[in-house]
Formats: sequence, structure tokens, C-alpha cells
Amino acid sequence: MARSDGDQRAIEKIRLPLWGSVVASDGAAPWLVVDGLGDQVEPVALFLRDLAARGRSASSIRSYALALLRWWRFLVAIGMQWDRVTSAEVRDFVLWLGRAAKPVATRRTVSRTSAGQVNPVTKKRNPGDGYGPATIRHSNAVLRTFYDFWLECGCGPLINPVVVERSRGSRANSHHNPMVPYRAEGRLRYNPRLPKRPAPVHA
Repeated sequence: MARSDGDQRAIEKIRLPLWGSVVASDGAAPWLVVDGLGDQVEPVALFLRDLAARGRSASSIRSYALALLRWWRFLVAIGMQWDRVTSAEVRDFVLWLGRAAKPVATRRTVSRTSAGQVNPVTKKRNPGDGYGPATIRHSNAVLRTFYDFWLECGCGPLINPVVVERSRGSRANSHHNPMVPYRAEGRLRYNPRLPKRPAPVHA
């Protein structure tokens, strides 16, 4: 049963099951999400097939598949159907990602003291054991695109559960080019802020 926005889900008690996996495929899409019995998850399979038809790379499709597998595991954990979710489930998923540790197989093997610090050579932040803001933002973007696809097909929830918040006083697609399809404008509601890049050091 779907929960109203006012319901409080115990985020700290949610444990994702080792359900399903992402597997290579020789079909129309190079990657598939399969369930605990090894059968493909049909809503995801059709979406990934559409991405392949749009010319997305195999690595991009795999990235989408992994994000959707994580979402499906979350839905299994909370007992929710993919086409019955609301923005409350997306909110709780973002909250869960913000405090959860990555699966053991992907955890760091180097010192934890460097987690989150900027590598002086690459200028990139060293990853930690949790899901960073960039991963959460990517997850939100994947879910937004996935539900847009199913709304266009006339299936899924009545509205996209990944809500876009527009800037105050702005009108959606106010400068729309008639030769380009409409697209959502604004910031995804539950996108975390990205950490600021360190200022360049001049010699």
C-alpha cells in the first residue's frame, strides 16, 4: 500500500536484499536487470531497449541498469510496486542512499582516512564507502527518465514521482524551440548539493 507524504518510514531499518542482478545480454539492449529467479524485469528491459534504440552506449545503459537494480531492491525491501510509487518513496530512497554503505564487494580497500579528500594529482575526491551526492543525483536522473518513458507509454504512476521544482517566477519552456521536444526544466526536488571544487593552486 502506498504511503502518504506524511507517513514516517524507518529509513535506518531498511536493508536491501541481495535480489536480482545486472547481466550482459546479446539482445537489443546489451544489459538487462534480472530478478531473484533470473527472469528479466520487464519494465526495465523495455526501457533499456529504448535507450539502445536512441544510440546510448553500452556503458551508459549498464549505468542505468545498475541504478534501476538498486531502486528495485529498495522497492522489494519496502514492499512497493514500481508503478504505485509517489514522491514519498523517492524521498525515502534518497534519504536511504545518504546513509547507506555500498555493497561489500565495492567497498574501499585503502585507508578510510582518505575518503572524501581531494586527490592532489587527479583533483578528484576519493570515494568513500557511502553513496556520494553525484551518485544520488545520477540515480534521481535515471528514475526521472525511466518514469518519463512509462508516462509517455501511458503506463506507470499518474505523475512522475521524481518531482521537478522550477525557479520562482519562471514558466516552463518559456523559450522553447519548436524544433526541439519539450523537456522538464528546473531542479529535481531531492537532488543533494555537490561539494564545491577546490580552488586551483597557482604556482
